[in-house]
Amino acid sequence: MINVMTFNIGNGLTPVTRLVAWLRSSGAGVIGLQEVDERQAEAIRSQLADIYPYQVLHGTGFCGRGLLSRYPIVAHDLLELRDGRFDLRARLALPGVEATVIVAHPLPPKLQLRGFVSDTETGVQVSGLLDLALRNAPAIVMGDFNMTSRNPLHNQLRSGGLIDAFEASGRGTGSTFPVRPGKLRRVNHRMHWLPLVAFTRIDYIWHTQEFSSLDAWVGANVGSDHLPVLARLSLPRQPVVPVPLLIQTHPVTT
Repeated sequence: MINVMTFNIGNGLTPVTRLVAWLRSSGAGVIGLQEVDERQAEAIRSQLADIYPYQVLHGTGFCGRGLLSRYPIVAHDLLELRDGRFDLRARLALPGVEATVIVAHPLPPKLQLRGFVSDTETGVQVSGLLDLALRNAPAIVMGDFNMTSRNPLHNQLRSGGLIDAFEASGRGTGSTFPVRPGKLRRVNHRMHWLPLVAFTRIDYIWHTQEFSSLDAWVGANVGSDHLPVLARLSLPRQPVVPVPLLIQTHPVTT
């Protein structure tokens, strides 16, 4: 049994002191992070190596990704399933089995006359994540997916064979966003302090059929515009034939 967590840490919105303390106390064995900036990455690297000795960190802001693990990361790479939008993939040696973990962050849908609609490139990205998870099972895919359960892409993942851990075993509504206004890419606005109430669920932990979701819950407000999501998963009961190690195709920082 393992606890896993996904958390969009807001490209610097989450203060490093609170972030490090929360990660340390979370009880998660595997953590996927989105929107990791340089200062957050450095704090994690320097202050959490004792509890998370295996780390992959890209502190590049909105496109920043991170993976923290108590279990060996035997291989990792960056995927560009959409131009300029990288997802982090790794192979972890969990107790008794190797598993694939993907940290993803598709773009949000755009407002059109018929409502919020995901563009074609996001659909391709999500289809690629589904395919990679199924071909490299057992697998966990987690991140800020920028979609609700009403989005057709959510149904695509579910009908394609992935399990939404919170949908399967979650407590409460699972709302994770927005807790406060997020940073804008090009506008230095001054409303970051304004408190909001999360009303939508856009952060997910998905897994393949080899895992079972035993529990899922939303974590504390640590200062980001998102709340973290955690899930307790049972490990696969049957031996799984390991897939070949991933080829590292992009430079990474560990």
